[in-house]
Amino acid sequence: MHSEDIQLFRMLVEAGAQPGEDFSYDLSQGTCRINERGFILLQNAFPDIDWQQISSMSQPDLDGPVKTLHQHLDVDFITELIARIGQRLAQLPTNEAAWYAHQILGGVEQRTGIALYQLIQRTLPAEICQHLDQLLKLTPITPCNVWIEDLVIAAGGALHDIEYDGDEVLLSEAGIGLLNQVWTGELEIQDDMAA
Repeated sequence: MHSEDIQLFRMLVEAGAQPGEDFSYDLSQGTCRINERGFILLQNAFPDIDWQQISSMSQPDLDGPVKTLHQHLDVDFITELIARIGQRLAQLPTNEAAWYAHQILGGVEQRTGIALYQLIQRTLPAEICQHLDQLLKLTPITPCNVWIEDLVIAAGGALHDIEYDGDEVLLSEAGIGLLNQVWTGELEIQDDMAA
């Protein structure tokens, strides 16, 4: 690793990013991969650095992974998801919207490798993107489960794949399968719906 890589590694750790989860290094290619959470932590911890400028130096392929996922799911997942995100951010109470944003951005990117945050920035209106940026910095956040519904529906599921029982979300077997294809993270999933 070069001294710049070591410095970036230290900055990421100092900002609270978790190695292997929020960022990783590919020593064979000399590259660093930082997920959205890691990038946001860097922005918050070191606001004087123009991270947008630095990240724009290496332009990731945003469309290739999206096309692959869409072919796999046989639906336009990202377009549908981004539309749902725009609607939910306007509807949900602020602390729940923050939970929603963290769950979707972190889990989808980690599972699919798709830079969802960047796609949102290029698709949604500026005021929604600014609201999203504020939500990602917000603490405390309040758990909610509507993000699960939005992911399952965007991935090609139907309303009958999701059922609410108070604060619990019950998914059909198909719903669980779709969620697992587009999201990863901490969640207790049970197939409790009646056939």
